[in-house]
Amino acid sequence: MFRAEILGLVTTTATKVAATVALLGLVLTQLVFVVLLPALASGQVGPGAEALGDDLPVVDLTAAATQLDALSPLGTTLGGGSIGLALVAIVLLGVLAGTSDDRHGGIVGAVLASPRRSRVVMAKAAAVGAGAAVVGIVLAIVSLLTLVGSLALTATPFTAATGAVVATLARGVLAITCLAVVGLAVGILCRSQLTGVLVMIGALVAEPIVAAVAQLVGGGAAASWTQFLPVALAQSVIHGGAGTVSGGVSIAALLALTAAALVAASITLSRRDV
Repeated sequence: MFRAEILGLVTTTATKVAATVALLGLVLTQLVFVVLLPALASGQVGPGAEALGDDLPVVDLTAAATQLDALSPLGTTLGGGSIGLALVAIVLLGVLAGTSDDRHGGIVGAVLASPRRSRVVMAKAAAVGAGAAVVGIVLAIVSLLTLVGSLALTATPFTAATGAVVATLARGVLAITCLAVVGLAVGILCRSQLTGVLVMIGALVAEPIVAAVAQLVGGGAAASWTQFLPVALAQSVIHGGAGTVSGGVSIAALLALTAAALVAASITLSRRDV
């Protein structure tokens, strides 16, 4: 069953498009963060840092922490809840994988082959997880090459420790895998491809709004529960923790969220008339 799901995943046009969009989105994001912003700050491009003033984000690529931030396979962001094109493409990859069988009628054959529908969900999750991990590895390599190339062009030393670089990239691949599987669960729950896409995009767009409102209500202090929202949680996993949430807690919470989504999808599929 796993091999059948993998075959269906790699031969689907939507999967290839989602992976390509994720790659292009990452490249564009990283070029802005590690190439354009430092060039603007140095005056090589644009009017210079003094003219731009507070409108120019401070990006010090000589710092090891900034270099590690630039290694995010989801694209570097200036906020924990920020969303980018790569992130949207990854979760939609899962959504499209979760709705494709219903759209084309393949779910009937799948449940006939395995009456225990939870096994169908697990097979789909394993296939999507494997596919997302491969995409995540590619994105991790691209983010590393982009950073190294930018540092080489500006003669900036690579100060981040090798172990920290490997750990950041590995956590990035884990975050991408979990987000894709969550997208798969949402696709199974929604059944309709259009509904799944709209629900997922709506959730992604709503998260930074909810976090901002919570911060305003809290008098400028970020509410601790907002750090457990999906996108913020994924970014926290990649960067080894954020705010009051440690890296280990972030990983455990993201895995728990992924498992809960799959359980909900399994229960829904078991009760559904296909």
